[in-house]
Amino acid sequence: MRVSRQQAAANRERVLDTAGELFRRHGLDGVSIADIMKTAGLTHGGFYNQFASKEALAEEACARGVRASVAALYDSAAGPPGASADGGSRQDALRRVLDDYLSVRRRDDPQEGCTVAALAADAGRSSPQMQGVFVSGVTGMAQAMGSVTGDPPADGVSASPDFPALAAMVGAMILSRAVHASDPALSDRILEETSQYLADG
Repeated sequence: MRVSRQQAAANRERVLDTAGELFRRHGLDGVSIADIMKTAGLTHGGFYNQFASKEALAEEACARGVRASVAALYDSAAGPPGASADGGSRQDALRRVLDDYLSVRRRDDPQEGCTVAALAADAGRSSPQMQGVFVSGVTGMAQAMGSVTGDPPADGVSASPDFPALAAMVGAMILSRAVHASDPALSDRILEETSQYLADG
């Protein structure tokens, strides 16, 4: 039975959302098309009506993921809804970013967290096209960090990217996950000390 264009579009969105979550949890090579379609509640045969290949799906899902990761940093810096218009001091904004990004919750639920931290190693072994997706994410996230760690830019000028701060945060999350099952105390320490280091400037 043919599905409507509206249903096909909804199915495509579901596949992208599901794939992004599964890739962040299990890695690009740890998930099959069958896994994605089953988790999405769709038939395996419908996959190729929407995507040319698993690689094409992965690129699109990761592109969505890195855009969400950039937006999440800006959202953390801005503060919760109802906060003052200026969001408090830049130090307050930085603390919100660090508390959110380097949290135990983010460590323990990679499917809900940063695509760059979850899949950076996979991207390093992937195609130039996939690495291009991560160029966009890394640059955007570094610029978001620069908006709270650097000097305020002039009106109409973007903040300078802060790659060292981003690298410290992403690296801390990767290392924290790498040791968590064997040494939870060390895992917590990596997150806590990196957060404090960055907050102290």
